[in-house]
Amino acid sequence: MEKISYEQYLQLIDGAQVIEKDGAGIKVLDTQQGEIIKLFRRKRFFSTALLKPYAVRFVNNAQQLDTLGIPTVKINRLLWCHSIKRHLIVYQRLDGLLLRDVLSDSTLNSDALFRQFGSFIAKLHNKGVYFRSAHLKNILVCPNGDFALIDISDMQIKKKALKLTLRIRNFQHILRYQADKDLLKKHTEAFLSAYLEASPLNKTDAAALNRGLQSNLSNTSAT
Repeated sequence: MEKISYEQYLQLIDGAQVIEKDGAGIKVLDTQQGEIIKLFRRKRFFSTALLKPYAVRFVNNAQQLDTLGIPTVKINRLLWCHSIKRHLIVYQRLDGLLLRDVLSDSTLNSDALFRQFGSFIAKLHNKGVYFRSAHLKNILVCPNGDFALIDISDMQIKKKALKLTLRIRNFQHILRYQADKDLLKKHTEAFLSAYLEASPLNKTDAAALNRGLQSNLSNTSAT
């Protein structure tokens, strides 16, 4: 991890465009030179982030995903600026469209795209990736058609494929927004059949997963 001064921080963000911020300050910037700067703060004084900062988790997850052959961001720098009490990650910009935007476009969405979505989630689960932020705004459709993961701090990568209970629970994360549920309801069969074809689940587990997915789709969520 590289330590930088406040002056170096100002040089780093000079000319960058703010993409996201909240009441606590800037969260994401675009350098306009092919790189993204993401800032991390510790939200609570007593937190697991004290022992393992979210920025470090982000970097570790990116490395593990790359090893597993799952497209994600490529990290260029991991920084700490004491003056602003922020960790910073500089990574290469990933070109593409948010999966939610693609699936919302009636000229682009199709059963084939939802099948690809189902196969991709199955691939994550089969490789032990439990991505709690795996909603449709954190999955990118790249120009070559592949899916990639972004905003990867909140993730666990197991040594084995996910158990059935975690697979079902992860669908709750994936479909946490009502808008995403409404999209999937029209193509549930395509999504689920592709997921099951790519997953080593027996008939009993497949039926349980189907019930879990249908239950999740029927519950009302935030928009």
